[in-house]
Amino acid sequence: MKFLFILVGNLLFLTQLILAQKVDTLKLKLSDAEQQFTQKNFFLLAQKYNIEVAKAAIIQANLLPNPTVNLEQTVITKSTIANDAEIGPLGQRAIQIQQLIQVAGKRNKQVAVAKIGAEISEYQFSEIIRELLFQLRGSYYQIHFLEKTLKMYDQEIQNISHLVGAYQEQVGKGNLPQKELIRLQSFLITLQTEESDIKNQIADNETTLRILLAENSTQFIEPKLDDNQLININLKGLNLENLISMATENRPDLKIQEAATRLASANLTLQKALAKPDVTVGYSYDRAGSYVNNYHALTVSIGLPFFNKNQGNIKAAQNQIEANKQYLAQTSNQLENEVLQAYTKAKEGESLFRKIDPNYQSSFEKLIEGVLENYQKRNLTLIEFTDFLESYKNTVSQLNTLQSSRMQAFENLNFVVGRKII
Repeated sequence: MKFLFILVGNLLFLTQLILAQKVDTLKLKLSDAEQQFTQKNFFLLAQKYNIEVAKAAIIQANLLPNPTVNLEQTVITKSTIANDAEIGPLGQRAIQIQQLIQVAGKRNKQVAVAKIGAEISEYQFSEIIRELLFQLRGSYYQIHFLEKTLKMYDQEIQNISHLVGAYQEQVGKGNLPQKELIRLQSFLITLQTEESDIKNQIADNETTLRILLAENSTQFIEPKLDDNQLININLKGLNLENLISMATENRPDLKIQEAATRLASANLTLQKALAKPDVTVGYSYDRAGSYVNNYHALTVSIGLPFFNKNQGNIKAAQNQIEANKQYLAQTSNQLENEVLQAYTKAKEGESLFRKIDPNYQSSFEKLIEGVLENYQKRNLTLIEFTDFLESYKNTVSQLNTLQSSRMQAFENLNFVVGRKII
C-alpha cells in the first residue's frame, strides 16, 4: 500500500510533465487570429469582389448609349438612270446614323441607383465581418476555457487510472475488497465519458476556427490568453442609452436597411423618369432612292406615351418605399431590444463573476492536495475521497463555464453594438 500512496502523491508532478510534452500546437493571440481572418478568409475575399462588381455597375450606368449605323447597298449592280442622272456600277446605297438621347436625367438617376447599390454591398461586407468575427471570438474563448477544464479532467483521470491499477493489484492479492475497485472504475468511466464530450466540443470549435482562419495546417490552434487581463475586463463607463446610440451609428444591418429605403426612393425617381420617352436623332443619306439623288436629311423620332407610361413599375416602386420603411422600423426596434438583452446578460454575468472569491479555486486545489494526503493516511474512505474529487471537478467546470459565458456575453454586447467596446 505504501507504493500506492507514493504514486498518488507524485501524480500531479507527472501530469504536468505529460502536459508539457504537448507538441504540434499553434498558439495564437486573439488579435493575430483576427488579422489572419481578415487576410485569408475565403468568404471575405469573395465578398470583396462583389463590392467591385457593384462599383462596376456605377461605371456602366454612367455610359452613354452607343450610336447605331444602318447601311443599305444594292447586291446586283449595273449602270442605270435615276432622276435623269446616270448611276454608276455601284448602284443604290443608303446610310443612316442614329443616336439615342435620354431625357429627364435618366442616366444620372441610374448612376444614383447604382451608387446606393454599391454602398449596400460595402455594408453587407461589414455585416459579414461582424458576424464571422463574432463566431471567431466565441470559438476562441470557448476553446480556451474548455482546455482549462480538460486539463483538470486529464489530471483526475491520471490520478484515478493509477489508483485503479494499484487497486487491481491489491484486490488480486486479497488486500482490498472488490467493491472499492468497482466504485473506482465506475468513477473513472464517468470521468472519461465527460472528458470525451469536452474533447468533442473543443473539436467542433477548432473546426469553426480553422475554417474562419483558412488554416490548412495540422497544428492544433491554442488560444494565447492572459487570464489576469480577462479578469480586469469590466462594464464601467457603459450605459444602455450610449450603447443604443453607438449601435445605431455602427450596425451594418441597420445601415443596409437605411440604404435600401434610399434605394427604393431613388428607384421611384428613376421609374418616373423612364416614363418620359427618349428622343432619337440622326442623319440619313440616300444615293438614288429618293426624289433626288444624293439625298441628305436629319431624322428625329420619339415614342408616344399613349399606353405605356411605366405605371406598373412606378406603383411597385412606391410600394417598395413603404415596405422598406416598415423594415427599417423593425430593424431599429430589433436593434434596441438586442442591445438591451445583451447589456442585461453582460451585467448579470459580470455580477455573478465578481461575487466569486478570486482565490476560491486555488484554495480548493490546496484542499484537494490535503484530501490526497489524508486519503494516503487512510483518514478518508474511498467514497469520501471520490466525493471530494467529484465536487472539485464540478466546481472547476462551473467556474470555467462561468468565465466562458461571461466572455461570450461581452462578445455578444460587442456584436449587437457593432463595434468592439470591451
